[in-house]
Amino acid sequence: SKGQKQLETPELKPCAVFLVSYYLSLQGATHAAPSGDNKLVRTTRVRRQTSGGDQPVSSANQTLREQPVVFNHVYNINVPLESLCSVDLDASAPPGPMDPTGPTEYTEQTLDADSQVTFTHRINIPKAACGCTATTTIQQLATRVEMLEREVSLLRAQCGSGCCGESPAMGRVDFVPGCSGHGSFSFDLCGCICEEGWTGKNCSEPRCPDDCSGQGVCVEGECVCDRDFGGDNCSEPRCPSDCSGRGLCIDGECVCEESFTGEDCMVGRCLNDCSDQGLCINGTCQCRPGYVGEDCSLVYCANNCSKKGVCKEGFCVCQDGFAGDDCNSVAPVMNLMVQGVTDRTVDLEWEGSVVLTDFLVTYTPSTPGGVQLELRIPGNTTSCTITGLEAGMEYNINVFAVINNSISVPDSITVWTYLSNPDGLVFKSITETSVEVQWQPFYYSFDGWEISFIPKDNDGGMTAQLPSTITSFVQTGLRPGEEYTVNLVALRDQGRSQPVTATVTTLIDGPTQLIVRDVSDTVAFVEWTPPKAKIDQIVLRYGLVGGEGPRTTFRLQPTLSQYSLQVLRPGSRYEVSVRGVRKGNESGSISTEFTTEIDAPKNLRLVSKTSTALELEWDNSEAEVEGYQVVYSTLAGDQYDKVIVPRNEGATTKTTLTDLLPGTEYGIGISAMKGSNQSTPATMNARTSLDVPMDLTVTASTDNTITLVWGVVQGPIDHYKVTYTSSSGVTTELTVPKDVTTTTLTDLEPGTEYTITVAARRGRQQSTAATIDAFTGIRPVTHLYLSEVTSDSVSVAWSAPAPPADLFILSYSSADGTDTSKVTLDGSKTRSLVQGLLPSTQYTISLITIQGDVTSEPITASLTTGMDPPKEMTVSDVSEDAVTISWIKPLAPFEYYKLSYQSARGRVDSVVIDSDVTNYTLSSLFPATEYEISLNAVRGSQESKVVSTSVFTAMDLPSELTALNITPQGALLRWNPPLSSVDNYVLTLTHNQVTADTFLVEGNKQEHQLSNLKPSTTYSVALYATKGPLTSGTVITNLQTPMDAPLNLTASEVNHRSALISWQPPIAEIDNYMLTYKSTDGSRKELILDAEDTWIRLEGLAETTEYTVKLQAARGLDTSAVVSTTFTTGTVHTHTHNVFVFFDLNLESDSDPPFCTAFCITTTIIMDPQSCTCRLVIYNPGAEPLAQICNVLHL
Repeated sequence: SKGQKQLETPELKPCAVFLVSYYLSLQGATHAAPSGDNKLVRTTRVRRQTSGGDQPVSSANQTLREQPVVFNHVYNINVPLESLCSVDLDASAPPGPMDPTGPTEYTEQTLDADSQVTFTHRINIPKAACGCTATTTIQQLATRVEMLEREVSLLRAQCGSGCCGESPAMGRVDFVPGCSGHGSFSFDLCGCICEEGWTGKNCSEPRCPDDCSGQGVCVEGECVCDRDFGGDNCSEPRCPSDCSGRGLCIDGECVCEESFTGEDCMVGRCLNDCSDQGLCINGTCQCRPGYVGEDCSLVYCANNCSKKGVCKEGFCVCQDGFAGDDCNSVAPVMNLMVQGVTDRTVDLEWEGSVVLTDFLVTYTPSTPGGVQLELRIPGNTTSCTITGLEAGMEYNINVFAVINNSISVPDSITVWTYLSNPDGLVFKSITETSVEVQWQPFYYSFDGWEISFIPKDNDGGMTAQLPSTITSFVQTGLRPGEEYTVNLVALRDQGRSQPVTATVTTLIDGPTQLIVRDVSDTVAFVEWTPPKAKIDQIVLRYGLVGGEGPRTTFRLQPTLSQYSLQVLRPGSRYEVSVRGVRKGNESGSISTEFTTEIDAPKNLRLVSKTSTALELEWDNSEAEVEGYQVVYSTLAGDQYDKVIVPRNEGATTKTTLTDLLPGTEYGIGISAMKGSNQSTPATMNARTSLDVPMDLTVTASTDNTITLVWGVVQGPIDHYKVTYTSSSGVTTELTVPKDVTTTTLTDLEPGTEYTITVAARRGRQQSTAATIDAFTGIRPVTHLYLSEVTSDSVSVAWSAPAPPADLFILSYSSADGTDTSKVTLDGSKTRSLVQGLLPSTQYTISLITIQGDVTSEPITASLTTGMDPPKEMTVSDVSEDAVTISWIKPLAPFEYYKLSYQSARGRVDSVVIDSDVTNYTLSSLFPATEYEISLNAVRGSQESKVVSTSVFTAMDLPSELTALNITPQGALLRWNPPLSSVDNYVLTLTHNQVTADTFLVEGNKQEHQLSNLKPSTTYSVALYATKGPLTSGTVITNLQTPMDAPLNLTASEVNHRSALISWQPPIAEIDNYMLTYKSTDGSRKELILDAEDTWIRLEGLAETTEYTVKLQAARGLDTSAVVSTTFTTGTVHTHTHNVFVFFDLNLESDSDPPFCTAFCITTTIIMDPQSCTCRLVIYNPGAEPLAQICNVLHL
């Protein structure tokens, strides 16, 4: 041991020194009370002879000389000179010669079988050469050391229990205890088996007669009787205080002298025994209220009943509402009862006097630091409901009766509020043998949960108790297909909440390995592996994925493992599932998905055709296809192409194939498409028509002939068919070879009009005919047709002459001859548009026909052009409610302008404007509205052409943009909308002249929540509205985010004198923190901490005190919001024991003999419940020198 040292006394000083040391290795303990788990503590002594002389010694002194005691950790003790002589520590014997050559070691060990803590004690006693005359003193010393050992063992048991851990202590175990030579050591019992007449842990204590009859303590073979017994074996009863010398003790009871009484005859008797109206105390009567006098024989009412009652036979009969010996107290309420309890309320009822002015109800949680609250109830009401209580909490409730300002003693009751019912019990997963349950947590302190699973037959239920932090639980070991009732209750102390109950049925074994094969557009084949367990039936369900349409269910025989699904919807995604059913319970299902093929389009048909196009139509597929792929090619394969046709919404879809070859047969296939899937095609063959001979023209005409010419057709033909019919109805046909494109019709009637057609033919197929009218002989132009007269143009038409003209000369001139023009036209023309005329001007139009060298007479017609409209109408100065229109004045004279404008709302407004005005401002318009504006000139009943334009008025601004509810990282923006409708708002957020973010807000919103802002930052917010292509003006506001507060302020490592306060720093840059902490007694301290600090330990706190800690960050004059937390310091638990320890106070003194003394040392175990540590402090209750030598010993 570290502190061990040996004292040698070779010079045979008159005093010997005991070296006593303790070494106790203990881990911390949570409780100071002795252990209650019946730990076995074994104490053993071992004798060991050290080197010394060979002098014989007597058997009586042999034990003393060979068994000196050695303890680790040294205590120095002076012993009287005679105590150095050989003395047997276990038994007395005659003295004998001493061996001066060397010391004898006496070793004792105390060990605990559970914690392996071993105490080793050694005392080295030098072998002195003196005679032994003080055997009794040495024996007493040994006895007191034995007592010390028992005390240390008790302290070891106390400090070795609880939360301080199970760490083993080191000690010496390399010997076998000797049981003091009066017994044998048993390793089975881990202790000594003593011989007859001996007892004690090491068989060192002699037994007493009859074991002191169980009414005393055996000390060194003699009985020390209990106070109520005497005799050698403590079998004789004693009288209390031996009757105080004032009576006789007979069979343990005192027979007192006449003037005394009491169990021990110590009480003097009073006069007349106080008349039975009082108590006799030390010979003096203490009278009952209402009685006075030496013998309490006089009747008296205290304080004259305070004028609130009547005195009868020495007692006050108080008025209603008053009580007490002198009626000076308010009568308390009676029969306080609890009528109802919930988790948040308590209903009370009581009885009270009708004269009471009111009642005072106080209620306090029984937890440490609970705050007392109170209610005032009118005196005519004897019931109340206390609300706002905490669930599962014990409350101490007092009800006081009050008359004016006087208050009665309370009637009290203790009530537990119910725990709140658990909520939100749901089953997260269910298998054949397990169920996962989840529920909502409680947000107050309680002990835990109890959850039970009870089967329907009540056989084999399961119950589990869970910590309060758990909100989900998986119960395993359940039976498949079994219905269970699940009950969940909350626990707190002895209280239980009302249960929340739900039922659940575990799954049964189901089918596996589900596959779908041989899928067509309406049929699919389903296969599965049957379940291993016995089931009643197989349930097959299928339906469209996404829940569209009903789901179909089939209940099949349990032996089936396949099924064919019929009448499915083509091109659809299906989900199919199978599960087993037994006794009404369904197993878990196995499912898969499949897609039916797309059905082909139906009833493909040719609607119409031309020489270069085929129009097709078909019935749509039943599947919801995206479109159709049309593939077509010539039968010879020299032309191949494909097109994608979108699906029509109706029952059919059409398409037209163009750019085809005339008179050619095509093969056509049409497939439906959906995603990457494609149906089988619907097919047909179709032939294009023969193309029409183009540019059929009469090239010559005589009295009986007409010569024709036409263009070559592209498709393959056999010949051309020419048909001509006279005005009298006679029709004649002729055939022209396929390679000839001109023919002359002969034998015609002179001066007759013929209708002539030319068609291409191939077999029975004939093209559409080209048609022309022609005259035999000459047919001049006889009339001009004028139409579409405007202010600057006119359309002129005429009939074609016969024979056809070579040229036409068309000319016009104004009535005053100032505007003339002439143009030459091709002889094939029969219409011309004359432009560039003057408005409101009379013109003459003439047409001359030239046929070869022959020039016809001019054909004329007259007209007057219309008024010209205003020109170049423009829009300017557009605002929210006005717009300015400008234009150029017409050339023709007019009387006024008519301006009309119409909005999308449908209302048409018109204004008349003077002829000399060229701009006009429309006002009182709606903002953000499109207007159609029309303008024309008017003269009499004649109006010019209307010129039009459209314009949007400007959007009005949003207004009163305001930032509300500004936090370090967020703000709410709110504004008033413009009058016009809004599609969207565009909100731009900037800081430090940099655009931070842009948000698009729906037009029906009037606010927007900003988030993820930076604390302590200035932002500029710009907002404008949009509607289609329009944007409003911008409104701007600024906002300043405050500094964010520290986060997660927490108190930890709290003990009776200190606590660790920690937090997370704010995002904003700060200069420092301001931390204050205040106790419930009002004492307050404030600290300034560096910005880099994230924790501080508060020291010097008061025990069992609630503290409130507040923290805020600061930068300059700005401060953050305050965050706070509370904690309560612990208390120091102490247990005090007395230990006898011997000290040598004059270790270095030369005095002879030295001063020897013993001190009673008080040891205190200090328990710290927060840090879970234990320390043993030994201190001297009153001796100054001891404190100077050893100070404080910590074990």
